[in-house]
Amino acid sequence: MKRSIVAASAAAVVAALALGGCTGSAGQTAPAGTDKTIDYWGFSGGVSSDTAKSVIAAFEKSHPDYKVNAVTMDTADFDVKLPSTLGQDSGPDLVYTGTEPNHLGRYVKVGQVSSLKDVWSERGWDKLVPSSQERLTYDSTPYAVGNELETVGLMYNKVVLDRLGIAVPTSLADLEKAMDKVKDSGDGTVPMVLACGGPCYAGLHMMHALGYATIPTSTILATTPVGTGNYTDQGWLQMLEKFKTWNDAGYFTPDASGIPDENHTASFCTGTTAFMVKGPWMFSAMAECEKQAPDKFKFGFVGFPVANGMPFQAYVGTGKAWFLSSALDKDSEKRKAVLDLVSAFTNADTFSSWIETDGLFPAIQFDPAAYTLSEPQQAALKIMGDAGENGGAVDIGFNNSAEETQTWVAGLQGILAGTSTPQDLVTKLQAQLEKDRAAWNAQKK
Repeated sequence: MKRSIVAASAAAVVAALALGGCTGSAGQTAPAGTDKTIDYWGFSGGVSSDTAKSVIAAFEKSHPDYKVNAVTMDTADFDVKLPSTLGQDSGPDLVYTGTEPNHLGRYVKVGQVSSLKDVWSERGWDKLVPSSQERLTYDSTPYAVGNELETVGLMYNKVVLDRLGIAVPTSLADLEKAMDKVKDSGDGTVPMVLACGGPCYAGLHMMHALGYATIPTSTILATTPVGTGNYTDQGWLQMLEKFKTWNDAGYFTPDASGIPDENHTASFCTGTTAFMVKGPWMFSAMAECEKQAPDKFKFGFVGFPVANGMPFQAYVGTGKAWFLSSALDKDSEKRKAVLDLVSAFTNADTFSSWIETDGLFPAIQFDPAAYTLSEPQQAALKIMGDAGENGGAVDIGFNNSAEETQTWVAGLQGILAGTSTPQDLVTKLQAQLEKDRAAWNAQKK
């Protein structure tokens, strides 16, 4: 099966923006029309955020025959549980997870996701920002509804920078000088947060940042199973060598390969680290950190600076999406109820809560001027606008396959620990890409 469009430019995203529960076990088999439990598995933003909980409660009130069984999961949970249960009566009815071929695409290919073509315009989902629509479309058919428009940028602690007399970096060279100054201050402050234990999410986010800072967006977009690029192309090895150089220079958290990802923000929030690479999904948590330690932590967010001579680039994509199990295709009544729930999540009436309470951007077109945006949110929109045509929706490390993600994780951990080299990782990534490309071309829906 051929993907319609792998990734679109972020220019369309920004132009469009200017326009205007409970937990439990998986569902059980029941005759069509009689199963009134909607099993909903998702990342926390779509399940346990204030907005999500409010939407679910309102849905249950307006659909009294239905109960939403909402279960929060992470990437590791999905990789283990979803392949064998999605599309089955024992699996989830609704999923909220990544939009990448690694997540959505792999299930579309084998018929586990319900097509939304019959309700796309009727439900107003044709108002999704163009890049989101394209990323969620396979063979001209939409399969998911996007949410959490996101980017990755440079977070910094204003308290640390002010204390050390450091200006916010505007180039990659400036960032390196700033990290040198932090390291040389002698007060124990770490230049850059990095935690690469377990799934190494922080390390992969660093790849988003360093990748778009040093490699042309066109090269990144081509290095996918449906593209023609390769990890042996110019730029990938050099980017990983930069990562190793930064580790060797002592810029990262000591022993980063052994620090669990869930602990990685602690040193940033307590004022002992100057910089961190993350995106809008962390804004609410950072605001809470400011409240708890205002004398040690004040949060700033800017675009991750690029190498000299390069135009500004950044990862800009739709981070999450809702999609339905194909098992619902044989139960039209329940399918309609699940579609009603997704409509409730994406109704314009919820936008103020998504934006102002949870700090997340909907992927349906909205007018930023209509909402109260924090400084970091304004900075995120500026990053998207500045990236323009050089914004890319491929989130490096998460995009192509679960196996490739594990290759990235093991390779980054090896580089940090000194047990493998950037060239080792490039070789393994290329081998995995070739396997993924062959599998994608061979497997038809």
